[in-house]
This record gives sequence, C-alpha cells and structure tokens, in this order.
Amino acid sequence: MNTDLTLADCPGGHRLAALSRVAAAMAETFEPARVLERSIEALIEATGARCGEAYQVGPNGPALEVVRGCRGVCPFKRRLEGLAREAVRRREPVREGSLVAFPVLREGEVRGVFGLDLGEEREGVDGCFLGAVGHLTALALDHAELVREFERREAERVRLLRKWLGAQEEERRRVGQALHDEVGGILTGALLALRLAKNDPERLEEVRRVLGQALDEVRRLSRELRPAALDDLGLARALERHLREFAGRTGIRVHARIDPPKLDRARQVALFRIAQEALTNVARHAHAQNVWVTLEPRGDRLVLEVRDDGAGFDPERTSGTLGLEGMRERAEQLEGRLRIVSARGDGTRVLAEVPLAGGVD
Repeated sequence: MNTDLTLADCPGGHRLAALSRVAAAMAETFEPARVLERSIEALIEATGARCGEAYQVGPNGPALEVVRGCRGVCPFKRRLEGLAREAVRRREPVREGSLVAFPVLREGEVRGVFGLDLGEEREGVDGCFLGAVGHLTALALDHAELVREFERREAERVRLLRKWLGAQEEERRRVGQALHDEVGGILTGALLALRLAKNDPERLEEVRRVLGQALDEVRRLSRELRPAALDDLGLARALERHLREFAGRTGIRVHARIDPPKLDRARQVALFRIAQEALTNVARHAHAQNVWVTLEPRGDRLVLEVRDDGAGFDPERTSGTLGLEGMRERAEQLEGRLRIVSARGDGTRVLAEVPLAGGVD
C-alpha cells in the first residue's frame, strides 16, 4: 500500500469535460447521500473504472456507510473498503495496485470517501483530477447542507409564525369572550336597571354602581393587554398590585414574597406575563383556596414560582396548550426554562428560571 498519488502536474484540458459532468451531476440534488452517489457515477464514467464505491463517514469517526456500490460484482469489495478506511485515517489518497481511495476533505474534515477499481490495465492515476473531484464534491456537500439548513430554518419560521398567529387569535378570542361575558353582562344589568329607574329614581344609584363595575372591568382588561404599571412602578410593585387585584377578584388567598433585583425591560415583561398566565390558570382551573407567589434571585438565576393548593392536572396531557407554551417560550427567549409540576388532587407548581447575567440594569 502506498500514497504515490499527487495533486501536482495536472494534465491539460482532457479532464475538463469530465469535471463538468461531475459538477452538473452534483448540482442535481441537495441530499448529501445523493451528492456522493452522483459523484461516484460520474467518476466511474470519466475514469473508465471497473467499479467504484462512495462512502459516507459516520459522525463519530471512520465508520463507513456505502452510499453507492459497484456496478456488477466487485472482486475486491473488502479490499476497497479497507483502503477507504485507510484514506479516512490518513486524510489523503491511498492506492494498492489497481485500487485507489481518496477522501473528500473540507477544512480538514473528512466528508466522504471514494474508492475505485481502475482495472489491471489502468494503474496510472491522474491525482489532480481526483483531487479536483474531491474538492467539487466537498463544495457540493457544503451547498447541500446550507440548503437543508435554510429549509429547516424556513420551516421553523413558518411554524413559529403559525404559532404566533394562533396565540394572537387566542388572545383576541379571550378578550372578546371577556368583554361579552363580563362587561357585556354588567352593561346588560345596567340597562335593565335604567329601565326600572324610570318608575323608581332610587335605582339610579344601582345603575351608577353597575356602570362603575363595568369601568373597572374594562380597565382590568386593558392592564392585562399592556401592563403599563411596569413602566411606572417596576416589576415588584406591578406584580404586587396585580396580586391584590387577583385576590380581590377571585377570593383566593395570596401569599407573596417578591424581591427581584432591578431588571431590564425584556425580563420584567416576560416574568410579569408568566406570572399573569399562571395566575389566570389558577383562577380558571385550579379551584384553589391559596396561591403562593415567589420572585427572588437564587444564585446566578432569577426564579419565579407560582404554587397553588388546587385540583392539579396531568401536565403531559395539556403540554401543548397555548397558555403553557406561551409561558415556556417567554422563558426560553431569555435562555431560561419553565417547569410545571402537578398531579390530580395535589395542586400545581409553575417554576420559571431565567439567568441574571445580562439582564440587570
């Protein structure tokens, strides 16, 4: 076995047509395996080789996977594979008799291997041509990976856009339902009271009270849509105000320990929204008597915990709901994480952790 192939002394233009065929063949596909397959087909045709093999290299070393085997029966199949492994190990072309194997290299990394049986009468090998094919193949594999990465990112962009539009539509539905059920119900009661007040002026005070409730409800919905208190008061006081309103509206006892450092706007909004959504879930589904809310630094992370003593649920069965996904995405956008611990009859614990680094004003 020797390595007497060189990439110097390249002959004239007699290989250019073959290289053109190789390039055209590789441009037909963006699948790495198909790139190697097209390349070995063009190589066999261009060199007149008796047979050839194209191998993909495993991610953890020289494990080879045949992408395209020899046409017909190759009497030296095992020897050719052994030669291919040697080419991977040495990161250079190797030859044994009529057999030659050379790696596809890109920035020092082996991306694939070609093995050829040139036949007993074709021991002279044009190393420059083989090197050019390897270079073209490496470029084609890079191009294929870029195309696949672009397609993956585009699919992810479409998925996130659909999720965002779905969340936006869900929020509109929720606000519309709240306006219909809560504000609409209050105003209907006020209208009825006004009709009765025609004959009983003392009912006007009842009308004022009902309209005041409607105004309070509209203000509450407005604050939920945009927590302006964050700008005016900061996260701690805005969250404390929200907890007071939550307790007054739901009758659930709130136990709070709120002690965050001064945070940037992104962290304030994300943590407020996570707490808001967690409390909304408590009010809607938990049938809880108490809720405990903690927001404080622990080590290099800021931890928000919302825990209730309610009915609990199976997180696996509801993990894809928009509310839970929205909380999780807000935490992940800040390189944090969100965990939900719950079981039927055992309450629910929502735990959001975000790094403090880079988020403190």
